[in-house]
Amino acid sequence: MSENRGPSDSEKEACRWPIAYMNKEVYKKGEVIFKRGDKADKMFYIKSGSIRLPELDKVIGSNQIIGEMGVFSILKERTASAICEDDLEVYTMDREGIIKFFKDDPNLAIEVMQTSIQRFIENLKRETAERERIESELRIARDIQTSMLPQNFPPFPDRKEFEIFAIMDPAKEVGGDFYDFFFVDKERLFVTIGDVSGKGVPAALFMATTKVLLKAEALRGFNLDEVISRVNNLLCSENRACMFVTVFCMVLNTTTGELEFSNAGHNPPLICGEDRCFDFFSLPKSCVAGIVEDNKFICKKIMLKPNDIVFLYTDGVTEAMDNQKRLFSEVRLKETLEKVRSRYSRVKDIVIAVRQEIDNFANGAPQSDDITMVALKFFGKGV
Repeated sequence: MSENRGPSDSEKEACRWPIAYMNKEVYKKGEVIFKRGDKADKMFYIKSGSIRLPELDKVIGSNQIIGEMGVFSILKERTASAICEDDLEVYTMDREGIIKFFKDDPNLAIEVMQTSIQRFIENLKRETAERERIESELRIARDIQTSMLPQNFPPFPDRKEFEIFAIMDPAKEVGGDFYDFFFVDKERLFVTIGDVSGKGVPAALFMATTKVLLKAEALRGFNLDEVISRVNNLLCSENRACMFVTVFCMVLNTTTGELEFSNAGHNPPLICGEDRCFDFFSLPKSCVAGIVEDNKFICKKIMLKPNDIVFLYTDGVTEAMDNQKRLFSEVRLKETLEKVRSRYSRVKDIVIAVRQEIDNFANGAPQSDDITMVALKFFGKGV
């Protein structure tokens, strides 16, 4: 005589779902049921097998439901992908069917809601932890990037022939702008500023590569046009992402005041002296670096007089926007420099004042691009 037994817990759970009125679906191990971002049009009851949610690093087993959060969300999108961990038998129900069934069985509706809330809390905790990890890594990346740029001012306290000051404010945690300055010999100071296409981590990596290459080639003693040309070819050779960089380089002879400069598609700097207003450099047309090999770049020279100021910047300055999408513009930059020069003589004060004017103009509008400025004032050897 066979022993009578009642239904198991899993059988009881299965009986609570009207699988006779649901759509049966079967999947093989490894099959993708849906992807993150797909339209969420149905809920799944797992009759047998299990489903892996890779983004959440979680496995959902038999006699459980998935997909209910997406069905009832505002966007009605899948918040995670679902992949068969093994052969799978599921029963599905669309939103209308779920609502009707919940009306017939309010207790089950409450259980499903509790399950959804618990999953939401778990997902939120996991996403918060992941976001904190990413933010921590980005903060470290920002610290590393910042440490690559000269930060101590005055950088050459024993050199009285000039003064220099610079800032770089990235729009994101890390940016694509850069600046650098160093002596290539006892008399000649190399100064550069650049702006990589794009933003974020890819731009920061390309920026770091460009900065290192510029310094390496400059210290080898090449002329400025050769420096940019060689860096351009090196960037082109490994540039599968088709990124590019604008670069302006100059070398100041701190004894004579001779200033050599060369440009690769960068914004024209401004120059002023005691006897003239700020005005833009006259630059020949040039291509950006990193896209086309063997581009030719031109080197030009001017003579600086004592107390002349050269101001370098990236387009994050002139293209800073206010809440009405108006640009700060080259005209406003020139006017601002004239205004602050009448108040301040030190380049540090001038740069900080220009940065404050940009903030005042933006009036709370979010910063859309990296903002970088470098100012150099030449005094002459006799100072």
